[in-house]
Amino acid sequence: MNTRRIARPLGAFAKQWARPSYTRASISQQIQHRAFSRTARRNDGNQRPLPELTHAESFAKDGVAGLFSTTGYQLGWITYQEMMLQKLDELLAGEPDEKEDIKNLVLKYARDPQNASVFNHASSAWNNHFFYQGMAPNPQPLNRYKNIENGLIGSFGSIDTLRTTMLDTAASMFGPGYVWLVYLPNIPGREKGGYRILTTYAAGTPFPEAGHREQRIDANNHTPESYSAYQNSVGAFGRSSAAARKAAKIPPGGTAAVPVLCVSTWEHSYIYDFGLTGKRKYLADWWDTIDWYRVEQRVPEQAKSEAMRASLH
Repeated sequence: MNTRRIARPLGAFAKQWARPSYTRASISQQIQHRAFSRTARRNDGNQRPLPELTHAESFAKDGVAGLFSTTGYQLGWITYQEMMLQKLDELLAGEPDEKEDIKNLVLKYARDPQNASVFNHASSAWNNHFFYQGMAPNPQPLNRYKNIENGLIGSFGSIDTLRTTMLDTAASMFGPGYVWLVYLPNIPGREKGGYRILTTYAAGTPFPEAGHREQRIDANNHTPESYSAYQNSVGAFGRSSAAARKAAKIPPGGTAAVPVLCVSTWEHSYIYDFGLTGKRKYLADWWDTIDWYRVEQRVPEQAKSEAMRASLH
């Protein structure tokens, strides 16, 4: 991809910047303004639409019951998601990947620091969608999905341990990101598979195919030719070593972690309803909104089969 879009001045994204106001009234006004602006921009037919949420109608009317008000939901989902998509549209306008699937963009540009902005906005949009898609207004209890429950107990010892580990990990994160519940398949000769907790910061992705992405230079100050001299495989260890790069290119399904659930630690997700100091309450309330049916749909068949076999012994 041509790097000219990454090196554009900030004026390409915003004409002027002023310190925003974060009162509830101002947030509501900003949400309404962005909704109107987005509707107007959609008229040209070239904008990425919001991805679907299973419970979008209920969320839009009542918010996420027990967690987010309608305004809090609109801020964390609609306003933020549309901002990510709009910037992604700007970055890719006229490029071959203009209509590419967002997950494909994440995987394609994860190891391309010269196009870090494309990766950042695509990954942020994918992560945020995954988070909101994992909640339900009237979620079914986990014990209705025995294969999932047994597999989680096999990995963590108990559901209480999983809950405590996941929420404490999220509460202790200093900065925005996500805490993921992922499934690692069994690989002969390697670590036994099962469920694990994974953290990603900022726009980080849970997909290990992107695991050796590294950027220690300012790509805006380099050309493709000068940047190529920076890339090397010297060293036996680390994400940029030859071994790490080889492992990261193993096709998905071989060693790839499968994300099945995540919780956001980005402040925009909870600040409207819980305030700056309400992170722990937000996390505790989030646990009660998990759509375990959706989680069950995301879990690979291998995990369900292993849990079933284990329950018979």
